[in-house]
Amino acid sequence: MADAIHLCAVTQDGRSWERQVSYVNLPTEFGSFGILKNHAPMLCALAKGTVKYRYDGDAVGYLRISDGISNIADNEITLLLSDLEDVKT
Repeated sequence: MADAIHLCAVTQDGRSWERQVSYVNLPTEFGSFGILKNHAPMLCALAKGTVKYRYDGDAVGYLRISDGISNIADNEITLLLSDLEDVKT
């Protein structure tokens, strides 16, 4: 995938989830924001809500998350969370 971003989520109890994606939308206390390839490095707090991501062309997936933090750098997004649920679409 030419526009790949590595999205990885880890919970406090050690569960992890990952996927190659082309777009991610993250929830924060002040609204949500989108991330594409080559986004500037960023560390931010996440709010309880839904992470939307795009993969395999136009396929869309969702993660229901608790609060946590995200680290964005070098086309990798790491989410450190209290809890997460992969929502099947």
